[in-house]
Amino acid sequence: MKGNKIKYFLTAYFLSLLLALNFQVIPPLIPFIIRDLNITRSQAGLLMGIVSFPPLFLGILGGYILDRWGVKIPVITSLFLYIIGESLFIFVKSFSFLLLSRFIIGFGGIIFAVVGLRIIGEKFKGNNLGRVIGYWGTAMPFGSILSFNLFPIIAKSFNWRYPMIFLLIFSFLVLFWIVFLYKEEEREEINNFSLFDLLKSLSSKVIILGVLWGLFNAGSLSFFTFAPDYFVLKGYSENYAAFVSSLYMFGSFLSPGVGYFLDIVARPSYFILIGSILLSFSLILIYFISSPFLVVLAGIFAVLIPPTVFYLLPKFTNNLGMGYSLLNIFVNFSTLVSPYIIGYVKDLGGTYWGSFIMMALFVLIGGILSLKLKES
Repeated sequence: MKGNKIKYFLTAYFLSLLLALNFQVIPPLIPFIIRDLNITRSQAGLLMGIVSFPPLFLGILGGYILDRWGVKIPVITSLFLYIIGESLFIFVKSFSFLLLSRFIIGFGGIIFAVVGLRIIGEKFKGNNLGRVIGYWGTAMPFGSILSFNLFPIIAKSFNWRYPMIFLLIFSFLVLFWIVFLYKEEEREEINNFSLFDLLKSLSSKVIILGVLWGLFNAGSLSFFTFAPDYFVLKGYSENYAAFVSSLYMFGSFLSPGVGYFLDIVARPSYFILIGSILLSFSLILIYFISSPFLVVLAGIFAVLIPPTVFYLLPKFTNNLGMGYSLLNIFVNFSTLVSPYIIGYVKDLGGTYWGSFIMMALFVLIGGILSLKLKES
């Protein structure tokens, strides 16, 4: 059984890492894409956010599919969509078709954005859930750090499309793992509740959790998207700007430690409030003092929030696929809208000052909403 749990964890980790790499491949490439295709920063933000469009409208359906029919077939289908989108990205020459490739990848994300957490929530129920979520939570920062430090080097040495070849190879490896190595357990009787019944079963606390999760990501992911461009404008080289931006994710490797405390504290929701206040203040400071140390500090404050959100959800609903899908819908809405808005504010004002204020406010409002949560 222990061996099976390790395999389940690795499956969840690999799927989430592939999601992270496909999601974060764009930010470190933005300076190269802007220069090569002669697009605006708001268009670059759209290129980042378009992957969130399909999960925004169909995310609940993804959770419903996983709750009813399991993991393997939906994941294999999503992997084929990833492979098609990644292949298109490599060969197209225009911005419109580049946008289409990201849109196709977004359809794969309908399942990918939920399945990792669903596997963890279903297979690791019990007193150690916080710690397992903490270790799983390192997938996104690992993918982001890899993207921000490896992909700019590849882009500068060869071409900005070449990092997608790396992702295409990884997608085929994950497909091999799922098809030949991942064995899904026999499922119990299929849940025959309708999609509407499952939606009605979600409590108001799940909605609040989703809203604050979306607001946190609106600020955090917008910073991560435009940080390389911001630091380039401050005089950093493209490679060093990408490296400094990636420091934001190093704090996320403290996620297992946060998970440990989540299992023992009485009010985990306070982690969201404290993290949001400190992160919003840090974002303002980074605008005035473009110090790598402040970027690391902001990442440490940010890590208090994601594990807490994922830990709290199973306490508010038993329909984990639907619950995590709802969280993902709020994230995808913020990811679709906020990078475009942040980029537009920069294009309009000429500096990133208004953009940083908006990022900080998004995070702070989300933290205040956490006061509405009370764990049972």
